[in-house]
Amino acid sequence: MRKEPHFTPEKIVSMLGIKAGSLGSIALIPGPKERSQMLLSTLQHPAKSFSFLDYEMYTGTRNGKRVTVGNGGRYAPDTAITTEILCAGGVQNLIRIGSCGSLQEKVKIGDLIIVTGTVRGEGTTPYYVPQNHSTVSHPEIINALIEAAENLGARFHLGWVFTTDALFQETPELLHQLAQQGISGIDMVTSAFLTVAQVRQKKAGAILAVSDECLQGKLGFRDPCFLDAEEKMVEVALRAIDFLK
Repeated sequence: MRKEPHFTPEKIVSMLGIKAGSLGSIALIPGPKERSQMLLSTLQHPAKSFSFLDYEMYTGTRNGKRVTVGNGGRYAPDTAITTEILCAGGVQNLIRIGSCGSLQEKVKIGDLIIVTGTVRGEGTTPYYVPQNHSTVSHPEIINALIEAAENLGARFHLGWVFTTDALFQETPELLHQLAQQGISGIDMVTSAFLTVAQVRQKKAGAILAVSDECLQGKLGFRDPCFLDAEEKMVEVALRAIDFLK
């Protein structure tokens, strides 16, 4: 049986000075600060509600709901830290807004993936859950993202992603093995984000813009299709708020 870690949610709140009620019940969590700014510009009266190291969180309102936006990390370890903070601070619904590479021919640069579950290939989550743990998105978050994407006419796929720690060790053999398993994409964050939220009994999900087509070795971070998908992804995440209780 796993023992309770030293840093419980209560201790995190106390140690970091998170004020009760300072965070919203909904959090939109991108990695880069640039994407955070896109989100913040849509909130009413956003105010800094928390900062820790290089991470900042702002809370405002959108259509009457209190929403927190923060840069949540680019890799599994720092994502786990920020997700712990959000969960300890009282956030109930978490949506990651990220990017990934495609592992399926039909999933193209500029498409969106609404994540249904993850294969854990990073080194953070074994500290949280056993090897056979199933890391999946919460159905309410999935459904809200689907409804939002359909409303906005976004091209999206439902699928699983593989999360890795070693960006430059993605061998052709690994990529093809994952593709044959039906995995839609590969990133460096999502499994840690969803696992921590599951452990803390919060509702979480993720929407990712496809930046690369990994099987073809096609990189698209500067492709206009990817840049358009980033904007559409933000629109979908914001619209999904309307469908969350």
